[in-house]
Amino acid sequence: MQRDMNLPEDLKKVVEFHGHFCPGVLIGWRASKLALKLLAAERDEDEQLVAITENDACGVDAIQYILGCTFGKGNLLFRDYGKQAYTIFRRSDGTGVRLALVPPDRELTREESATRLLTESDERLFTVGAPKE
Repeated sequence: MQRDMNLPEDLKKVVEFHGHFCPGVLIGWRASKLALKLLAAERDEDEQLVAITENDACGVDAIQYILGCTFGKGNLLFRDYGKQAYTIFRRSDGTGVRLALVPPDRELTREESATRLLTESDERLFTVGAPKE
């Protein structure tokens, strides 16, 4: 998968922020976009959204860029569970979702993984559940 391919503009900006194109960034980008859709929310401006990430991998940069949740603002929390999962909620009413990546049926090459993350439906990529207590 080439970095210069025809990517959505917001993904190009995430790649620029992160420093390189990789499947991990795509996971966080897709999770962020899905969370905004499910919560009928927009990018955070002043700590309205909170994101809890269960990994410290590349996708967290997409969470920061797309959702506007950062460690500095105190609305990005890290829990070292080693899972490709993210919980996003609104502070105003506590409504939230936990998105966990569904692993592929077989081991994929880096290019196959990127293609999957760019083309598969949200329903095939993530399980959507309530935030864990």
